[in-house]
Amino acid sequence: MTIIDGMMSGFLQSISLSVLPYLVTGAFFGLVIGVIPGLSGHFAMAMAVTFLYEMEPAAGIAFILGAHATVAQGGGLTAILFSTPGTGQNAATLLDGPPMRDKGQAGIAVGAAMASCFLGATFGAVALALLIPVLRHVVLFFGPPEVLVLAFLALTFVAVLGKEDMTRSLIAALLGLLLAMIGVDNVTNTHRFTMGSERLADGLSLVPVILGLFAVAEMIDLFARGGALARGVQQPLSARDTQRQIFTGIGLAFKNWWLVLRCSTIGTVMGLIPGLGSAPAAFVAYGHAKQSSKNKDQFGKGTVEGVIAPEAANDAVEGGALASTIAFGIPGSSSMAILLSGLFILGLETGPKMLNDHVDIVFIMIFTIIIGNLIGTIIGMWLVNPLSRATSIRSEIMVPVLMAIIVTGAYAGDRMVFDIGIALVFGLVGYVMKVLNYSRAALLIGFVLGFAVEKNLYLALLLDGPYFVFQPIPLTLAIITIVFLAINVYGIYRDRRKLIEV
Repeated sequence: MTIIDGMMSGFLQSISLSVLPYLVTGAFFGLVIGVIPGLSGHFAMAMAVTFLYEMEPAAGIAFILGAHATVAQGGGLTAILFSTPGTGQNAATLLDGPPMRDKGQAGIAVGAAMASCFLGATFGAVALALLIPVLRHVVLFFGPPEVLVLAFLALTFVAVLGKEDMTRSLIAALLGLLLAMIGVDNVTNTHRFTMGSERLADGLSLVPVILGLFAVAEMIDLFARGGALARGVQQPLSARDTQRQIFTGIGLAFKNWWLVLRCSTIGTVMGLIPGLGSAPAAFVAYGHAKQSSKNKDQFGKGTVEGVIAPEAANDAVEGGALASTIAFGIPGSSSMAILLSGLFILGLETGPKMLNDHVDIVFIMIFTIIIGNLIGTIIGMWLVNPLSRATSIRSEIMVPVLMAIIVTGAYAGDRMVFDIGIALVFGLVGYVMKVLNYSRAALLIGFVLGFAVEKNLYLALLLDGPYFVFQPIPLTLAIITIVFLAINVYGIYRDRRKLIEV
């Protein structure tokens, strides 16, 4: 299938009646999840995965990516209106969003944030489309040795560049690899870590693990904190004032198109690097906007540029992250790891096969990101006030309702009560990891990559022997991994020395 054919097919499928309703539903679901503090894009995608089993590939991709695409928009709303970012990636918006609200410009900030999210996502999606011709050729150079070493490079990036402690993140990543080995070995047919249980012979199911690590863990945390979901909530704006200000904010986002373009570029490039994610990209974009602005002193006091920059970078990240996920099957973030599991459920395989035989699926993803964000912007414009009221619901009411949905989702996959137990166990694991500052994203990515690591290690040894790592590409990637790790270990050692001297 040629790229032009794939683009036309992907666009027509994206707007067809068999796909568009799923895209609209997913976008609305993601927006609602984004509005509720503590429920991140991981939660939205983890819940969306449970519905994929009975869906066609195009509809399933539209649903899960539609949900993921609009979470940042919903999170931006709560960051501005209630000083409570719905997701971690909206933390940078706190620097200028709430000050704008305090000056009576909440609607302007919301409109600018939503439009910037849409423009950033569109830029990232277009960048992904332009990368496809390059990726189709590059991916052919990657056999089992290259993919194996690249997987370890990705795990290293995730562990080092995450917000958690590096050592703990590396431990979590290796624990994920270990958990992936539970079940019957595909090569030797040996039972590993099954403890005599037939339920574990096929290994741990992805969906209960995902739901446990992110959804159940967040519910435990929410219940432990108690009180309302958002604290210190201001009175919502009137509908008329909100809509008038939102349109003004949208106009300002388009007026600052050059800033949007620069920050979207930052987001896309940082999305290509596994482990960076949206939050660091948002702060880097904010710093760039401040340094390049003529009104540096206004940043932190309520300037619309301080809202536009991080929100544009937020959503542009997804285009870059999708590129590595689609081309190599290496998820650049925990959200992409969940997407990868969703593709497995839908019977789709990443890598050369997708880029050459199913390029229409790639363009469905691209158009889903663009259309999903457009839908999110339109819905958000008219539902700012009704959706914001969900944040005043007490956790004692919200948690049982959401837990019922989570348990249903865990059971729905294989219709096994055992999977509910897995979700609850991993919920406790996820909560403990969050409290102790261990990276759940690193564990999940290690778990998702476990099968690929084991399979490619076996094939690399079979095809090239034990010295496969000395081939040009694997050796280069291995050197990058070691040097990157060494630099960061030295940085930690130097910082500790300075603390001791002080």
